[in-house]
Amino acid sequence: MLSAVPTLRLFGTTTSPYVRRVRIVAHELGLLYERIDTASDEGQAAMRAVNPAWKVPTLELDGQPLFDSRVITETLLHRYGPGPLRPHGPEDLERSNLRQVTDGALDGLLNTFYLAKDGLTAESSAYLTKQHERAASALSWLEARADRFDPEQLGLAEIGLCTALQWMVFRNTYPVERHPALVRLVEVLGTRESVASTHP
Repeated sequence: MLSAVPTLRLFGTTTSPYVRRVRIVAHELGLLYERIDTASDEGQAAMRAVNPAWKVPTLELDGQPLFDSRVITETLLHRYGPGPLRPHGPEDLERSNLRQVTDGALDGLLNTFYLAKDGLTAESSAYLTKQHERAASALSWLEARADRFDPEQLGLAEIGLCTALQWMVFRNTYPVERHPALVRLVEVLGTRESVASTHP
């Protein structure tokens, strides 16, 4: 059940996979938040006044700004407890690697998506070709370890995978069907209310 009083201010957009991770964790923990839409000029200015790196997500927690989705989600779990989520253990190096490799694939494709808006393509840029190859390598590695994700209990690794793959499909940046085990996993996890309700 959602708490009655919002205590958080979240700066971001509804399409950002990294912002979505924070929204999913907040939903699971029953935390209300004020969302500042950084797609607008006013929201962008408000976020830049708080975050010197000008990046989303940015979260204000009791007036304290937090600047990165990993820091934000781990802080929320630490402060409010995991609730129905799988507890986060920094000593669990295997799951940390799953998260890191997922982010590597996502970051590479985010780069290609925004540079394509400026007219660059993989055919004209060795850098973009490398980013596509990087994503393919990372997702193939994850595909071979799909059984390390838990379809029964959502955790930060599972949230990361869902938001990454669903963003890739949403933005048409990568043929995720190359990795059927990951696709099946995301289909199962995607039925959870916090995941389904935040889908862009």
